This record gives sequence, C-alpha cells and structure tokens, in this order.
Amino acid sequence: MTGKRFPILCAVAVMAAAFCHAEPAALPEEVLPGVMGPRQGAYAEAQVLIPATLATGTMARYRFSGQGTWIAFDRPLYLSAFSGEERTYAIEFLLPDRSAPAGLTYSIDLRSPEPPSFTVEQGDVGPVLRLSVDGSDDIRLSVDGAPFESVRPGEILEYFAPSDSTRIVVASAYTVDPVGNASRLTTGRWRLHPEGLVPSYPLVPYPGASAVYRDASISPTIAELTDLAGSARLTVRAPEGALPCAAVNASNPFESTAAFVELSGTQPTASCEIPFPWGYERPIVVYYGYVEGGVLHVAPEPISLKPRFTAEESPDTPTPPVTPAVVLEGSTALVDWPASPWTVMYSVGDTPFAAYEAPFRVDLGDAVTGLRYYALGPYGSRSAMGVMKLPARRAVIDPALAGVAHGASYGTAVTALPLGESRIRYSSSEGDEPPPPVSERSPSLGTAGLRFEGRPGEEVRYRLRLVAETPGADAGFDPARYSERFVSFTVDRKPPPIPEAAHGLRSYSSSDSFVSFMPQDGSIFVSVSEEGDGPFVPYEGPTAINGSDEGRRRFVIRAYAEDEFGNRSAEMKPLGLLIDRSSLYADPRGRPGASGSPDDPIPYLDDAIDAAQAAGKRFVYLRGAMPLRRTVVVTTRLAIAGGFDEGWNESGSAVAEIRASVAPSSAAYAFVVDGGELSLSSIDVYMKEEGRGGIILARTGSVSVRRSALRLSGGVEMAAIKSTGASVRLESSSIRLESTVTGRGVDVSGAALSISDSTIACDPSVRLFDAVRVNEGQADIAGLRIDASPSQSLSAISATRSRVGVARSVLFVDGGASSCRLFGASASSLLVSSVYVDVSWKGSVEAFSASSGSTVRIAHVTSVVRSPKAVFAASSGSSVELKNSIAEFYGGDSAFLRSDSAQAVGSVAANCLWGFARLVEGRSPIGAISVAAMAELNRYAGNERPNVTEAPDKTFYASVKGLMRLSPSSACVDSGVVLGWIAPVDLLGSARGAENPPDIGAEEL
Repeated sequence: MTGKRFPILCAVAVMAAAFCHAEPAALPEEVLPGVMGPRQGAYAEAQVLIPATLATGTMARYRFSGQGTWIAFDRPLYLSAFSGEERTYAIEFLLPDRSAPAGLTYSIDLRSPEPPSFTVEQGDVGPVLRLSVDGSDDIRLSVDGAPFESVRPGEILEYFAPSDSTRIVVASAYTVDPVGNASRLTTGRWRLHPEGLVPSYPLVPYPGASAVYRDASISPTIAELTDLAGSARLTVRAPEGALPCAAVNASNPFESTAAFVELSGTQPTASCEIPFPWGYERPIVVYYGYVEGGVLHVAPEPISLKPRFTAEESPDTPTPPVTPAVVLEGSTALVDWPASPWTVMYSVGDTPFAAYEAPFRVDLGDAVTGLRYYALGPYGSRSAMGVMKLPARRAVIDPALAGVAHGASYGTAVTALPLGESRIRYSSSEGDEPPPPVSERSPSLGTAGLRFEGRPGEEVRYRLRLVAETPGADAGFDPARYSERFVSFTVDRKPPPIPEAAHGLRSYSSSDSFVSFMPQDGSIFVSVSEEGDGPFVPYEGPTAINGSDEGRRRFVIRAYAEDEFGNRSAEMKPLGLLIDRSSLYADPRGRPGASGSPDDPIPYLDDAIDAAQAAGKRFVYLRGAMPLRRTVVVTTRLAIAGGFDEGWNESGSAVAEIRASVAPSSAAYAFVVDGGELSLSSIDVYMKEEGRGGIILARTGSVSVRRSALRLSGGVEMAAIKSTGASVRLESSSIRLESTVTGRGVDVSGAALSISDSTIACDPSVRLFDAVRVNEGQADIAGLRIDASPSQSLSAISATRSRVGVARSVLFVDGGASSCRLFGASASSLLVSSVYVDVSWKGSVEAFSASSGSTVRIAHVTSVVRSPKAVFAASSGSSVELKNSIAEFYGGDSAFLRSDSAQAVGSVAANCLWGFARLVEGRSPIGAISVAAMAELNRYAGNERPNVTEAPDKTFYASVKGLMRLSPSSACVDSGVVLGWIAPVDLLGSARGAENPPDIGAEEL
C-alpha cells in the first residue's frame, strides 16, 4: 500500500466506526491483499472492512459463506449485529492475484451474559451472613452502595449483625464477558439480627429476573419485519401498558431473557432497525413479544426475513429508551439499563453525555441529582430526551438512646431517653424472653423516657425492642432499610456473695499470721481489730495480722463484699484469731510433753513456768485447777493469768486455780521472785503448809496480783506475800489466812506497796495477824477491806521508817484476847482519811499509834470501837493531827487521845466524840466528856471548828451492810474543816463538798 492511500483509508475506517457508534478495536491493517480491517476475532461492537484500492483490475470480490454470488468489494463492509445477538460472519475474498479464495471470520457478540446469582436466598438470615456470588466470566459486586469491585465466583463474604440491632445488607452484582458485554444487575437484600430475636417487620426482597412465558395468545399481527436493503425495520405493537421487546437469532428464547431487547421505554408500539452488511442473505429470525408485570410474554413462533439489496438504507428515528432500573442505597444509586437496539447516551448532573456500557454508581448529593438520557441511532438520529430525578442522599436513621447501653449493668434505677427527632416506638420485657414485635400500636418513647427500677436484692434483666419512624421519607427509600435495635441491660441490686476466708486460717497462731479470701466478684472490705469494731478497708491481698510481745492478741475478722454498683453483701460470720507469740497454755487435762499451745496445754504449772522462761515467753495462761508441785523461781518477766473458758476466751466469770504443794523447809514458798517480774491475774491460789513460808517471796523485782485470791492454811509463820526488796501491787484481789499461828497478809521491806480495792482477812484459827506491814518502804492503800478475827492479837496496818497513806478503806475487826492495833507508825509518816473502823475486841484496842518521831494525820475517820480498854490515838514522841472524825467508844476504860506531850494548837478540831471516859491522857490530862472538858479540849482546836459531842442515835440513822450511815440531821453535817491533804472522795466514792464545809466522818452526804 502506498503512503498516500493509507491516511485516506484510516479516515474512512474511523468515519465508518462513528456511523455505527463504535470505537474501532484498532487502526485498520491490511488483513488480506486489498482488504483493510481488524484482525479476525470476536468483538462486542460493529467492525468495518475497507477496500484497499478501487482501481480497475485491483479490486477484490467477496461473498458470505454459503452464498453463491460474488460481489465487488467496492464499498465499506459493515459487520454488525442486533443488540442481544451474537452473529458470526465467515467471508470469502477472491483476490485478483490469486486463483483460490481467502477467508476471514468475525464474531460480533452483542449478547449480554446471564446475570449472576447469589447463593443465599433473600430475607432474614440470623446473626451471620455468608454470601457468595455464582456466575461466569468477570463478576462485579457492590455492597451497601460501595463502588463495584471484582470478586471470584464462590468467594465467601461474611457480614455480622450488631449485638443490639438489625442490619440490612444490600448487594448488587453483574458480570462482564470476555468481549466486554455487561449483564443486567442482580440485587438482593438480607437482614441480619441477633440470635434468638425475630424482627418486628417482614423484609421485602428485591424482585428477581423476569420470567419467560410462551404466550400462544399473542397475535402474529403485532410484529412486522420490513426489508430496507442493508437493514430491516422491526415494528412491535404491544398491548397498552406493556413494553415491546424482541430477540434476533436467539438460541434459547424461551429459557433466558438475555437475548431480548426492550424496544421502548414509554410507548407500547416501537420500531427499530436490524442491521446486516451489504450482500448478507442469511435469514434474520426475530422472536417478539412484550413485558408486562415483570413477565416476558413471547409469541410461540418467530417472524423471519431474508435480506435483499434493491434500495438504499432508510434509517428510522429511535424511540425513547427504557427508564433505567435504579437501586437506591442511602447515599448512592446504582443505575442499570436493559439491552436496547440503540446506543443509550446518559448524563449525570452537568457531566458530558456518555454511552452506557455497564451498570454504574452515582454518589447522591444533598439536593436532587438529574439523570438525562436518550437513544442514538446508527446514523446519528436521536430519540426524545428522558429525565429521571435521583433523590438527595439520606442517612440511615437508627433508633438512638441515652441513659442505657446494650450489655451494660447498673446498680440503681436507670432511665432510657430518646435521642434525635425521630419518633421511637418500643416494646419491652424482663428476663430471657424477647420483647414482642413493635407495631404501629406500640407506645412511643416520650421525652420523659422510660424508667427501670430493678428490684431490691435481685438482678433484673431488661430487654427493649426499638424502631425509629421517619415521617416524610423520600420516595424510593424502603422503610425496611432502617434498623431495628435490641437493647438488653441489667439493673443489678443483688448483693454479691458473702466473702469466704481462704483455707488455712486457724483460730490460733504462735506467730504473726495473715488472712486471705477466696476470689469472687466485687470488692472485699475487711476489718481486723481486737474489739471487732475496727474500720473496714479494701482488701487488696493477704492481710498481715501481727501479734505482740506484750501478750496475746485476739482479733476479730469481719468482711463483706461490695460490687461495682454499691450493692453490699451481708457480713460474713466473724472469725476469731488468737495470735500469741509470747505465751504458753496450761491445763491439768493436758498431756505430758505438751507443746503449750491452746490445743496442747501443759498439765503442770511448774513445768509450764520453766518452759516459758526457757523459751522467753512472757505469759502462762491457765485453765482449771492447776497443780504446782514445787517451788518455782521467777527470774524473768512473767505473767500468770486465768479467766478463760473452754475455748481459751477471756471470761469474766472464769477463774483458774493453783493448788500449791511445796515440800516443807525452813521457808517454803510457792513462788520465789528473784530479779523477775511476776504477775498473777484471775487466779485462786491455795496453799497449805506445816512450817514457815507462804505463797510469794519476792527478793528483787516486782509482784503484781490482780483479780486474784490468795489463801493460806496451816503452818507456824505464814505470809501470803513477802517482799524483801521487790515492789508489790495488789489490785482487786483478796488474801485470806487460816489455821496458822502467825499470819501476815502483805509484808514489804525496802520497797513500794500499792493496794487498791482488795480484801485481807483471817478467821479465828489464826492467833497473831499482821494484815499489812511496811518496813523502810512506802505504801499507797485505797479501797482496802480488812476482815480480821484473830484469836489473840492484831496489827492491821503498821509502818516502820516508811511513808503510808490509807484512804477509802474499811476495817472490820472482832475477837482477840490480847492487844489490837489498827494503825501503827514508828518513825514513819502515816496519813489516814475516809476510813471506817468497826471493832469488837475482847482485849485492849489502840486505833492509831504514833511513836519514835512519827507524823500521823487522821481525818474523816468514822470509828466504832467496843472494847473494855481502848485508846483512839496514842502518841509517843510524835505529832498527831485529828480532824473531822467520828469516834464512838463503848467500854469502861477509854481515852480519845493519849500523848506524852502537849498538842499543838489547831491539831485537834471538828471531831464528834462520844463515850470516852477521858478525852486526853498524858502530860495534859482532860477528864471525861463534859461541857468543861470539851471546852478544854477545844483549846487544841484554836481558830478551827470546835470538837463536839453527840449521841450515836443522833449521829447515825441506820446500819446498812455493816456500815453506820450518817444522819442528815446530825451535828456532823457541814461541820468539818476544809483540809488540803485528805482523799478527794469519801468512803463510798462521793466527792467532798466544794460549796459547803465537809461533813465530819468517813461519809459525805
């Protein structure tokens, strides 16, 4: 081919392609000598063969296979087909320089492939959708309006329902065959929902493909096929309301709609052209009918035409194309046109017109989007313009709530409130039953919301079904597209389980311990205290519980649980824990070789004390009647205590016993304190001996007896407590001696003594009795009761070279054939106040004695003495101060004061005296009580209140529990003098008057 001819032929080819509205597959080439065109093959658009030369003698001739006449190749040969048709051209060319013909074969494939199908039937599918697409060729898929993407046939795509609502999945798919033909769009809709919940409204599926119906009632006269020489005009007249359609040379017209073309989108009668190339004489077979109600009605017999070529082509104007199918999906639209005999040109908005080739996606805007389209004929003729309005995008409205969340738990009442402007209809239920379906009769959720209270002590599950109504929804939006919510939540007012202590916690530990709890829901709060009233603190792990070196500690462990909502469990049963790292336990029922724990006590006290001192223990706890078989020497700090029940709990009513049996010796004692500190509490000690000794001998160190009873029996000279250098404390205890020659309660030398609220007693089986004796020491005595009935003599409280104070004490003394001295001071300081004395003695009585330079101060003493010979106070080389006291003496020979020196002025004042034979004996004697004698005695009163006399029946009104009680009308009331050195309270614990002068005597009214 010459260079001048090639550009001309290219222009002809492009122009020819334009006439048939197709893009040439490639620039023409000389496929045979003298023949320009595309290479042989299959094409989805019309193709053109062009003669390379028109010169005489060089022109080729051609014919279609099966035809006999050769035709001069003197014009372009248009190879085309009707929409929906696949037409094959086998062309023979007789070339001038060849004797044998040469052939070319082309396939013009305008047949749309079959639409794909979804493997899952449309409708409700439960919580999971596993979707795949079946089809041949290339499958394009759009889900929920997303852009089309290629997927493999059978590829599984998974979609899941939210836990609290439905979900609509809309999928659209089409296929593209190897030559580029696109199928119709297949669309499906599926609704996912939580397991076990059925949506309130049925789901409307998308319609499927049109069914083919071989309709024998169609008249043959509705279709007409006219030969136009180079094309044929097809006219189909459908019934009113139906759309005409046709298929050309279809292979299976009654089984598939893929070959059928809708000829018009608006008119029941339409015409179109069926093209064929010049010289093509093969029959054209047309199946015709119409579409009505989604069903394709096809005449049972086709019409046909054998082309002829006697006239020029006469093109028709196309009819308006069919309105496209549109799938609206929220903010997008998918547009799909059926096959047409014309080329459909479309424009979205203001975009340029383009030829429709396959379904496409349109992004919807905030306003309506216009879709314009028309049909373009093969020679440029156009149909009328069609216009379609695509609605503005609209967001999917889900029913939204405030105040509650799906799957949440709450500890108090909650209120579900609507969000947004949409009306929300609801139904509700409790427990596991789903709420009933929502209907137009279901209540609306108002602005006040819906309150859920729960029930005390229970965990209540509430379930809501919600549907949002959207009034005024744009046409084309399916109401079933909007989701239905299922909200489930719990109002938990049920307390968590009661905490449970982990295994391994024992009630006793000899070392520091800890408490832990079994894992459980909620937070645990624990209280560990000795009184059981300690604060609760969060439990974060094993909690240490520490003992003390100062004795056993009994802890009460309490706990409760609290969940995240503040629900509180009941308290667990309190646990008791005894931590005692400094004690041993003794019980006569114990076994030999015992460890000394509460569960394994030592049976003998002497063994327990030895073991405690050897192990550095500071406490020995007793239960029952403990035998003490030998003297024990205490060299450490050791406390021996009773007062325990069978569980080793401290009990105010329980007292342990010690039965001491010590081998006789020159001085046999049960306990010897030698540099140690011995403490006895809540113990009854009984000891019976034959020689000398006692219960406690304290050389150095200290002794403390508290809430205990010491009882001695037998022997020649016995002392309950004897100290030769150790301090002694007696508190709320008692000492009793019996059946001994000489008995002493407390005998302290060179140390301090403290006695409070205690009793020291002896019975007549004791001959000589010293209740309290202090030598070269000091003593503070308060609340002491002495009950003494010795057969011979008595010294109640005596001090030698010591300082002694006595207050709030009572002395009941009787018996005795010899001397009785209640208070004696030798070279000592003695102060006595608020003391009651009642003596019935057969021998002589000296209530107070001061000698060897002692200083004795007596105030607020009430004394009633019955004795044949008695002295209230005797002073030898000492000073005595007597004030605010009552002295009533019965007997023939009695004196109030005996002194070897004159008394200082102001030393004897405000006393009430009765029954004395002499008021003063000694250097300045004063006779029996008389007016003159009282006046002389009152010289010692000085400026203080005078001494008075009063009969007993005036002074006292009655005897209550052995005490003579002061009469309110007595001259003693408000007659005393104010003293700064006396006890601040009276005998019975009442405060001395501050506004009025004090009363005379031990009692203050």
